[in-house]
Amino acid sequence: MLVVFLALLTLALPLFLYGTFYVARGILRGLQSTVWRETSGVILLSKVEQYYRGKDVAKEMLHLAYHYSVDGEVRQGTRVSFNSFAWFFGDLKKLEAKYPQNREVAVYYDPLAPENAVLEKGIARADVALLCVLALIDAGVLLIWIPPLPVLIILGVALIVYLILVFRVLHQLRQNNVSTC
Repeated sequence: MLVVFLALLTLALPLFLYGTFYVARGILRGLQSTVWRETSGVILLSKVEQYYRGKDVAKEMLHLAYHYSVDGEVRQGTRVSFNSFAWFFGDLKKLEAKYPQNREVAVYYDPLAPENAVLEKGIARADVALLCVLALIDAGVLLIWIPPLPVLIILGVALIVYLILVFRVLHQLRQNNVSTC
């Protein structure tokens, strides 16, 4: 029984690693979005759909679309934010109620790539906690098959690389704020 559990856990490792990467990337992009420009937009579609497996709800998805204008060009977006936690564990009905169809909203867009836009900029503390939990799970699964020293080295290098990326983003944000003042 233990061998089956360990085998399943090992097979799930790529999923955990991808989840860790996805959340880490969302945190970096959320930090970058804090200095994006603001424009007005209108919600075109806001609907939570439920997908059933038999009689039970298997999955809920929020279908959301909005349009906004940058330099006279009308664009369309679908991203609410870079917060992963809300999508995995949040209440999608609350987001649907917060952004009803035809509502005017503030849209934040990347001035270097205006097609990248969100309705909520920044990061959520819950995402940082989720990243830590996923990293601990990754380390635990790796420790099953690999001796502790190499795992600690891998985690240390990954942490250093991630911190370098975070500090680069923060440095860019600080430079942007200085140049706009």
